[in-house]
Amino acid sequence: MRKNIPYFLMIAGAFLLVLNLWSADFDTDKINLWSAGASLMMIVLGFIELKKKQKNEN
Repeated sequence: MRKNIPYFLMIAGAFLLVLNLWSADFDTDKINLWSAGASLMMIVLGFIELKKKQKNEN
């Protein structure tokens, strides 16, 4: 289960970012920046965890 966490973080972050953009009608002035930032941080954290996992396997 732990090996799937980076993928879950990246997919959930991307999904939340798309929902955030959709709720703002894709208008950049209406985007909730805190929510968008949190979604992007989830994606970045997923990539960091994936890199750590790949580094530990080698």
